[in-house]
Amino acid sequence: MKGLSVEIIKQLSDNYSYLIFNNSNSSSIIIDPAEANIIITLLKKKKLKLDYIFITHHHSDHTSGVLDLIKEYPEVKIFSPSKLLSLSINKISDGDKIKTSFNEFHILSAPGHTLDHVILFDQNNNFLFVGDVLFRLGCGRIFEGTSKQMHNSLNKILELSDQTMVYCGHEYTINNIKFLEHIFNKNTILEQSKIQIMEELNSNKRSIPFNLGEEKRSNPFLNPRCEMASEFRKKNNYSDHGFFRYLREKKDNF
Repeated sequence: MKGLSVEIIKQLSDNYSYLIFNNSNSSSIIIDPAEANIIITLLKKKKLKLDYIFITHHHSDHTSGVLDLIKEYPEVKIFSPSKLLSLSINKISDGDKIKTSFNEFHILSAPGHTLDHVILFDQNNNFLFVGDVLFRLGCGRIFEGTSKQMHNSLNKILELSDQTMVYCGHEYTINNIKFLEHIFNKNTILEQSKIQIMEELNSNKRSIPFNLGEEKRSNPFLNPRCEMASEFRKKNNYSDHGFFRYLREKKDNF
């Protein structure tokens, strides 16, 4: 939709929450709020009313701001894949399409990091909110699910349009680069990605959002068949899932 904006809100030490709003009215959406005060200040500055809160998964660093937001905006509608304390929520699950006053989210189940994890895809605007499933040049740690579940969840993202802009839950990119440099020593594609990312960090102090098409070419967690990993995979004869599991286990101990 013309005039739709996404504002990135720094939360806690390395979390991101997202404010989505339409420049033609005062309605807004917050995704994964951790610190309400920062969000409330921003909403008041922009003269926006908070109509919707969307949650990707139950971890407290993605939900701890909800209670205080409700106190300030008691009419807000909450959409979550699982219960939040004793709050009244609209439960969302795989295949749901949720229409707000200015956009529509396609809900995709994405277990692995947690069993209840979902991702939010605004196909009309090419916005994808992935919580802790996918990070730039990395992916989320597997806490509740299995490596197979996480791999399948990433495959769902891999099938989406290259034009999609990805908004994730944390700023982990520098650590992810260091890990990939450890695995793929002196890799040309990785070196090119690092140059681009460092320019973004120097300019914007963040590496988010990022283009999904570029990520498909440079993130071996997301795309085990990407060019960066081809020589390594051929040498070790990994299956797609076997390679993903190898990378995730190595990253867990990095």
